[in-house]
Amino acid sequence: MTIPRYTIGSAAAETLCHLDALHRADATPFRPVDLINIAGYSISEAHEMLPTDSIAARALIINAASRLIRAAEQLDVHVSARSPAVPHLVAAA
Repeated sequence: MTIPRYTIGSAAAETLCHLDALHRADATPFRPVDLINIAGYSISEAHEMLPTDSIAARALIINAASRLIRAAEQLDVHVSARSPAVPHLVAAA
């Protein structure tokens, strides 16, 4: 049995580590739209901070990325519950 290995950058690793901490103070999960809105806010803040504080901008970008990944995962669950998965065909050139 072989186990695939991947090398990812530190930003990607931090993003994946943040995925478990995405609940409200009352322990209810955020809806996908909430996560997308939070990510949008984080990105706009990162954009403003980029010229003056690249470390804070990086943290905000990682925060946004983790929220977008979680939103996509939640949407995967909703989509798979509604209809069976249909493979996407790629047209040969």
